[in-house]
Amino acid sequence: MTSAMPEETQQSYELKSHHIEPDYAMAGVRDTWLVTFSGLSLPEGGVVRLRLGGGRDNKTDWTPPQSDDPSANEYVTAECSGEAELRLETPPWEQVSDIVVDMTITGAPLAETDEITVTLGDTSGGGEGSTPQTFSRPDKPFDVFVALPPAKGEELQFVRVQGAPALDVTGAPMDRVRVFAPPTVPAGKKFAITIKAEDRYGNVASGYVGRLDLHISADNVTGPESAEMRESDESVIRVPGFKAHGRGLVRITATDTVSDIHYVSNPLLVTKHDEPQLYWGIIHGHTERSDGIGTVESYFECMRDHNGLDFGAVGDHDHEWETTDEDWAEIQRLTAEYNEPGRFVTLLGYEWAKWRKNGDGDRNVYYAEDYQPMYRSGDDFYPSPPDLFAALKDHRAIVIPHHPASAGNFCDYKDHDPEKERLVEIYSVWGNSERSAQEGNPFPMRPPRLPRSGFAEVPLDSGEVAAGFVQRALAMGRRLGFVGGGDDHLGHPGDRTATGAEPFRYRDGLMAVWAPELTREAIFQSMYERRTYATTGARIIVLFSVAGKPMGGELDLADQPELADRRVINVFVSGEAKIAQVEVVRNNAVVYEQRGESAELELTWTDEEPLEPLALTPVDPEAPKFVFYYLRILQADGEMAWASPVWITVGNGR
Repeated sequence: MTSAMPEETQQSYELKSHHIEPDYAMAGVRDTWLVTFSGLSLPEGGVVRLRLGGGRDNKTDWTPPQSDDPSANEYVTAECSGEAELRLETPPWEQVSDIVVDMTITGAPLAETDEITVTLGDTSGGGEGSTPQTFSRPDKPFDVFVALPPAKGEELQFVRVQGAPALDVTGAPMDRVRVFAPPTVPAGKKFAITIKAEDRYGNVASGYVGRLDLHISADNVTGPESAEMRESDESVIRVPGFKAHGRGLVRITATDTVSDIHYVSNPLLVTKHDEPQLYWGIIHGHTERSDGIGTVESYFECMRDHNGLDFGAVGDHDHEWETTDEDWAEIQRLTAEYNEPGRFVTLLGYEWAKWRKNGDGDRNVYYAEDYQPMYRSGDDFYPSPPDLFAALKDHRAIVIPHHPASAGNFCDYKDHDPEKERLVEIYSVWGNSERSAQEGNPFPMRPPRLPRSGFAEVPLDSGEVAAGFVQRALAMGRRLGFVGGGDDHLGHPGDRTATGAEPFRYRDGLMAVWAPELTREAIFQSMYERRTYATTGARIIVLFSVAGKPMGGELDLADQPELADRRVINVFVSGEAKIAQVEVVRNNAVVYEQRGESAELELTWTDEEPLEPLALTPVDPEAPKFVFYYLRILQADGEMAWASPVWITVGNGR
C-alpha cells in the first residue's frame, strides 16, 4: 500500500526536462512510446512513479503495462543514463487505484542530471506495443511522483512532481459516419445537418476526407445532393441548404463515394409550423472545473458542433475543494456566453453532491436565469435536501436526482419538493435506475469504483439500491418526469464513447424536450411541465399521450369522469433501428405491448379496466390517490427510451 506524503515532510520536486516520442497517440491503436524526463534527485531505495492515469484529474482506460513477459503486449522497460539502476514494477490497479509504473533506485543515487527513459510497449521481445486509452484527449499527461525510502515498517509516501510529460490522444481511423438531422422541423423552415466521421470508440476520427452523396428519403424535404469533407474540417462538417416543405417523416442518407457504404440519419419529422418541436440535449457532465477532463468551452462545443445537440449544461460538483468560487464564476460566465437562442441553448447547473450514502443522493440543480448562486452541500452550508429546497424557494430552479438507484450514492425520495423536483435522471453512464436487473433491466447500475478498463466479475445487481428505483418513487406518488443524462467525465458529452469496466460500459444518455422554440425559457418551462423523455443515446422520436394529455401531464377524474371507464393511449415512435417492442406501463406493470415491424410504430390502445380500483395511495398523507402510465421502448439494436408518465388524480386527499 502507498499513501500521500504528509505536508510537513514534503519537499519540492520539479522536472528539468520531459518529452514523449512520438508526441501523439491514436485512441486504442497500439504503438510504442519513449517517455523521457530528468531533474530528480533521490537516494537508493527511493521510488519514481510514472502514472499513466488515475486520480480525479487524469482518468484513463490505458491498458495497464506489465514487466514480466517481454514477448507479450503492454511490456514496459526503463533505463537511467547515470550510475543508478531501476528496479521496475507495475502494481495492479486493485492495489493503488491508478495505472502506474514504479521504478526503485538501486546501485547508486539518482542525480538531477540523470535522464530516465521509460519504454511503453517495448517490442524487443516480440510484443506488439502498448494500447492507449480509447477516448481522445489533448495534452493527456503522464504524471510523475517520487517517494523517499520509507522507514522500517512504514509505507511509501508519494508526492507529485511539478511538470508532466504529455501527448495528444486523437481519434483513430474512421469506422463509421454519423448523420445528425434535427429531430423535427416546421414546414417552410430551412435547416442544416451535421456529418461526423467517428472511430470505433465514438471519437471524432482522425484524418477522414472524402465526398459524400446525399439522398433524401421523401420529397417533402429538399437540399444539397453532396457534401465534401476536407482535411481542414477535422472530420466534422455542418451542411446547410435543406428546406422542409410538407409534413412527414424523412431520413437523409450519406454515401461514401469510395466505399459505397450508406450512413442513414436519425429520423426527422416535418411538423406544422405552430406545433411543439423536439430538441436533444445533455445537461449533466463534468469538466476540469471539478473532476472531469477538458474545458467548459470544449464541453459545450463537443455537444453543439460535433454531435448536433440543441441544448446542454455543465454539472460540475459543488464541493469547495473541487469547484471553487472562481470556478463557479467562470462556469457562469461561459454558460451565458455560449447561450445562443435558435442554435444552441445552455442552462446554468451544478451537482449538489454530499455523498453521504444515506438516501439523500446526488441532486443536480438547474436555473432558468444566468448568474445564480451555488448552494453547496457541505455541512456548513445546505447539507440536506430540505435545506437545498428551502434555499431555492425564490429561484426559478429545477432539481433532478442523479443515478438514484446507484450504490455509490442513492436517492430514497424521502425528501421531495413537488415544485422544484420535477424530473429524475432515469438513465446515465451509470446505467438505468428504472427497476432492478432481476426484473429485466438490461442496463443495470454500474457498481462504484470499477476500473475504467478490463472486465469486472461482479453480480449484475451489485451496483443497485432498491430504494432508489424510479418505479418506487412513482409508486410513492412522486410525480417525476424522465430525462437521460451523461455524467460524462471524459470530455465527450454526446459521443458514443463508453465508460466503466465490462459488462457495465455504458454511453451517455440523451434528454429529449418537446418545446415551442429553442430558447432557454422554452426549454426550462417544458422541463418544468415534464414534456421530456430519456433515451440510452439513440435519437428516437416519441409521442405519447393518455386521453389527449401529452407526456408529463396530469388529468383529474373529477374533471373528466369518463376516465373512470376508458382511457385512450396514443403512441408514435420512430427510431434509428427497428422498433422491437413498445410497452405501455400502468402503475409499474406492463398492461399492453406491441412489437414492431420497422423503424416506425404507431398504436392506439384503450384501457377499459375500471380506474378507481387501480388507484394507488401516496406516501404524503394529504395527497390524493392516483394512477399513472408511462412508455418503455426497445429498439432491435438494444437501445431504449422511456417517455415521462401521465398521471390521473383519483379522488381527494386522505
